[in-house]
Order: sequence, then structure tokens, then C-alpha cells
Amino acid sequence: MSQHQHTVGKRRIVCEMNASAESRVVVEAAIAHCREHDAELVVVWVVNPIELRSPAAAGMPGTWGLIGAHGLMVERLRDEGIVIGTSFRVGDPSRVLEEERVAFGAERIFFAADVPVRRCPACGARVDSRAVHFCPAVHRADARAA
Repeated sequence: MSQHQHTVGKRRIVCEMNASAESRVVVEAAIAHCREHDAELVVVWVVNPIELRSPAAAGMPGTWGLIGAHGLMVERLRDEGIVIGTSFRVGDPSRVLEEERVAFGAERIFFAADVPVRRCPACGARVDSRAVHFCPAVHRADARAA
């Protein structure tokens, strides 16, 4: 499902959005780039089919919740006057984003993979802002005794 509305002569940017906690950071970076360069933005919600086949898919955030989050971002961008296009796609993220870049005539793609992964300094585990990190290096009883 796609919705593209763009004006002639403006720069265009494609930005990936997905279920990761880092996705919001990527969208914020794309918004800042668009403001700085007076560019239009298309946000592409990419669902990777590999993630849907994994046993962990049952525990991942519901697709409708993701679409709701996307909708809130779209409304915010429209309220701020940034002209955007939106797209929901299923497929390999790099392929899907390149197809959208070509279709939209965009000069740049902002990827979720561009955001550095935050890691716990004590144990090295990935830190996700959507949940509390109970670090085994800090919270294990035998770690405290050492």
C-alpha cells in the first residue's frame, strides 16, 4: 500500500521504519535532514518476511500496533508541514527501500541499520528502550558476591 504526493523540483528522501527501538531515531534524523535541505520525505514501513517465520514472531509487537505508530508519525509530520509519502511493504528491506527510492526519485535512503546498537556497558547485551534491561552482571546474586 503506497501513498505518494510530491511536488516538482524538491529533493526527496526515503526513510525506513520498522519495529525496532532505533527506528524512531532514524525517522528523526530523516526529518532533520528534510528540514535542513527543504526536502520531501517518504516513510517506508518494511516488514521482513523472515521475521514473520521465526518462532519469536508470536512475541513481537502486533502489526496493527506498528501501523498505529506509523500513523502517529505521519500525522506529526503533516502537522509540521513536511510533505510526505507513505508506503507499507513486505520484503527484504534493502531491496524494498531501493525500489521505493527509484519509484520516488529520492536522492538518499535513511536505514534503521545505520543507527548504532546501544549495548550495556556491564554485560554487552543489546539495550532496548522499550523494556527494562536486567543486566546479569549487575543483578545476579553470584555477581554481587564477587
